[in-house]
Amino acid sequence: MEVAPIKRICLVAGSTGLIGNLLVKELVKSDLDVIALTRSNHSSEDKQVLYKTIDFDKKESFEVLFEGVTDVFICLGTTIKKAGSKDSFKKVDVEYCFSIAEAASKARVSNLSIVTSIGADSESNNFYLKCKGEVEEMISGLSFKSLSIYRPGLLIGEREDKRFAEYIGQIIQPRLIDPLLRGSAKKYRSIKAEDLAYTLQKLSGIRKGKMIYHFEDFKTKKTN
Repeated sequence: MEVAPIKRICLVAGSTGLIGNLLVKELVKSDLDVIALTRSNHSSEDKQVLYKTIDFDKKESFEVLFEGVTDVFICLGTTIKKAGSKDSFKKVDVEYCFSIAEAASKARVSNLSIVTSIGADSESNNFYLKCKGEVEEMISGLSFKSLSIYRPGLLIGEREDKRFAEYIGQIIQPRLIDPLLRGSAKKYRSIKAEDLAYTLQKLSGIRKGKMIYHFEDFKTKKTN
């Protein structure tokens, strides 16, 4: 008697951001059901996507959403400018991300993926990279069959919130800087947001234990 494969149900935190939005689309293309967490009202005509507006400060209000979920993707992130202060930035990029991961671990979710940054290091003198490193360490202390950490360089893609410095970087880096980044420096190359989203969907749960992925591990989305 054949055993039916386990139905994969995915939960995406940060589902309306650059990566999260593209990831939801990739998951739907793969015929997967998606629970998409947002901090503001959002809707979709796609019946495979259930958008849930939650308060990240009230874990008890969203823990129930993790029941039956097999794959969790954390794509949450902000900027100090948008957050208003370093403390508010850290609340989103560290505390909220860890709350999601903790709820996933408590619900015995098998696979967890999180997008951080190239250079993430809890000992870094750079505040941004220090926060990314801290959340990596905190989540690494939780229990998952598969923990995937993605450390991309500059993301190439259209954001709803325009970031001038990033916009200029998107023009300059792929053309002038990326070709010079070779060998061990290749991991600092920029990456198309759609390729990162595609990679997140493809690699979730593929390898057991903790895996850290860089530029050379990212898959290129083939377009017709």
